[in-house]
Amino acid sequence: MCSQRNVKLTVQQIAELCYNKFRDLPKTGKPTNSQWTVLAGIVQYDGRSQTSKVVALATGTKCIGRSKLCKSGFILNDSHAEVLARRGFLRYLYHELLKAVTRKQQDQGDAVFSWDPGSDCFVLNQNVHFHFLSTQTPCGDACIIEETEADESLPKRPRLCLYETEEDASETGLSLFSSSAAIYTGAKLINKDKMPLDDLLQTPSALRIKPGRGERTLSMSCSDKLSRWNVLGVQGALLDMLIDKPIYFSSLNFTCTDARLDCLKRAIYQRWQRRNFEHSHYQPQVPLIRVDESLPFEYAQRADWQPSPSGIIWSDLSESPRPHEIVVNGKRQGVTKKKLQSPQAACAVSKYKLLESFLDLLHCSIELRKKLQLQLPDLDRLTYAKCKSMAGDYQLAWQQLKSDYFQQWTSKPEDLLEFTIHSAKTSCNVSL
Repeated sequence: MCSQRNVKLTVQQIAELCYNKFRDLPKTGKPTNSQWTVLAGIVQYDGRSQTSKVVALATGTKCIGRSKLCKSGFILNDSHAEVLARRGFLRYLYHELLKAVTRKQQDQGDAVFSWDPGSDCFVLNQNVHFHFLSTQTPCGDACIIEETEADESLPKRPRLCLYETEEDASETGLSLFSSSAAIYTGAKLINKDKMPLDDLLQTPSALRIKPGRGERTLSMSCSDKLSRWNVLGVQGALLDMLIDKPIYFSSLNFTCTDARLDCLKRAIYQRWQRRNFEHSHYQPQVPLIRVDESLPFEYAQRADWQPSPSGIIWSDLSESPRPHEIVVNGKRQGVTKKKLQSPQAACAVSKYKLLESFLDLLHCSIELRKKLQLQLPDLDRLTYAKCKSMAGDYQLAWQQLKSDYFQQWTSKPEDLLEFTIHSAKTSCNVSL
């Protein structure tokens, strides 16, 4: 495993940047009185200038059930803050890549990305590092304390106070008991149908889906997603084709009283250390994981508060008229019923919009189209599934990773990925 130790920011600095950015956002979409939410953010640190800034921020606690999944890529399946922040980060990366495509060579000194003709891909500035923050323990394995570690004075596990899927107000999956400091996860074991056991058993190291009282979701827990990003990178399949190497978080930071460092380490990387995964491009990381209980979020979960029904997504997009969006039920707030099945319902971080950003880059870059062996007329016919499948190295690594680590990772219906984009721009054709 590779160690990430080039860290120049403290937890307090990262938290203050994220909290201040959250306070600067408009009031709409934020929790009201007696409501709570989870905040997650990604901070960029430039070692050359020794400056830092928030590049993605999100709040949210929701997740939709299987019957609500959208075949057009408009609706977000998973609106937990950690997942929304990562999607907001992808939007930021696409924005920076588009700037790199259109930027003149002499202006590239402080750029996040630059084009490398030798490798036919974009290269991340070696001085740039990214740090992750969450104000709550990720749902799933990170919430579970092993029996040998548990305080015997705490009550034995009573039936959990579950959180629901979207239609019933699904939350983060933490259960709080007023009589103790014990924290348990409501995230569910995946192999429920294969064994006559309670799918809420607090089994350490097991894969889980998001919590919920209502219809079961197909979305994996935040602990499992963080663990996957810790090996394959946070960039995903589409961006992976355009950059020289995976993007990993240099540190993961948690500002909550319930987080336990040993459980976080186990969930994110230690539970896989005895398994074999060898790859020259994607390598399991040993990130710096830190917990600071002295930096509480003003809207952190409380037993006497209700969860906020909406989420917020913000990305650092210079000169963008809409860097900030509010998401409700997986779609953009304010969308009428008539437009629920249209692109107007799609948040800027939905599959549909991120695919559109990917195709915009290909439209604007002759070199990228040549690299992927595509012609301009091909782009509007590309399905989301086809684009993902073109990332051959990434997909092979993911299949190996599922075989070695994530054997029970859920699979969504294939027809959910068979949509195309008909509105991708064709107005620019810039040579790198």
